[in-house]
Amino acid sequence: MATSFNFRDLSLFWLAIIALFIGFIWLFQSILTPFILGMVIAYLLNPLVLKLEGEGWPRWAAVLLILVTFMMVLMAAVSFLVPVLLREGAQLVGDLPGWINAAQDKIVDIAARFGVTLTPDSEAIVENIQGQAGQILQAGKGVLAGLVAGSAAIFSFVSFVFLMPIVAFYMMLDWPRLVAKVDELLPRDKASTVRDLMAETDRTLAGFIRGQLTVCLILGLFYGIGLTLIGLRFGFVIGMAAGILSIMPYVGSAFGLFMSVGVAWFTTGSPTMVVAALVVFGIGQFIEGNFLTPKLVGNNIGLHPLWVIFALMAGGTLMGFVGLLIAVPVAAVIGVMVRFAFAEYKKSAYYVG
Repeated sequence: MATSFNFRDLSLFWLAIIALFIGFIWLFQSILTPFILGMVIAYLLNPLVLKLEGEGWPRWAAVLLILVTFMMVLMAAVSFLVPVLLREGAQLVGDLPGWINAAQDKIVDIAARFGVTLTPDSEAIVENIQGQAGQILQAGKGVLAGLVAGSAAIFSFVSFVFLMPIVAFYMMLDWPRLVAKVDELLPRDKASTVRDLMAETDRTLAGFIRGQLTVCLILGLFYGIGLTLIGLRFGFVIGMAAGILSIMPYVGSAFGLFMSVGVAWFTTGSPTMVVAALVVFGIGQFIEGNFLTPKLVGNNIGLHPLWVIFALMAGGTLMGFVGLLIAVPVAAVIGVMVRFAFAEYKKSAYYVG
């Protein structure tokens, strides 16, 4: 005789699924990067495949055309951007200790103008900061050198060049069948509710991932080109870094503004250059707030900026780069489920009374 799950059994079932998912990610996180990136590419490009299918293209041809075009554009961008970023980044790392020395001297001078003499302890604090920064930079150089020279870099290169496009191709090709298989497994009496939740999750992810990644790319290029045009040293690498960090709301702009103003002051000492850097970021923020974000992301994607920042920091801390890749999708699912739970609670007898 068939039996049905009660609430306790259902809760244990989903807790077991969540535990298995977390355990799988944790166990295989070292090899999951190309697979996750392939799935992300497939998710990003699937709407374009659907458009070509609507115009009568066979799905395999639409997938092949869009994926090849995407990879060619990506390789062209990497071949242009990476050498510039590496060159400016290396110069920035080399000049940073000197700027720390200059900052130390300025702190001493400013304190002296106000009649305050820094004690040896105060100077030791500043010197300790300088020493720690130098150690961090040296450690970073060592890590990068090891990655470039080690077998891990070779494996990563092979994975990204060959495995990631293969994963993306098959995910895009089989996307309708995967969705149909998942739909078949849904409990029949709850299928409509689960479909609604999945549709809301998809809207949230589409609004944030597709939209926010586009915003980050546009902002990075705008800041990088703008800072380069005003003559700021390391302007391109600072601008691109600000664009990438804009995946976390407000963090990218704050980082870019702080770095560009600091570099402008230490490299030129000119208030005009500082004002020019402020103008570039002011224009960028105006364009983002009034045009890019409303058009590409939307005003209501269901992900609060603080929740996104927390999710990215938590994912990166717990699982490194893989954690960063899955942080936003997991945050979106949790957000949708929490809103659904609150809505159900407000309809319950416990809330109504």
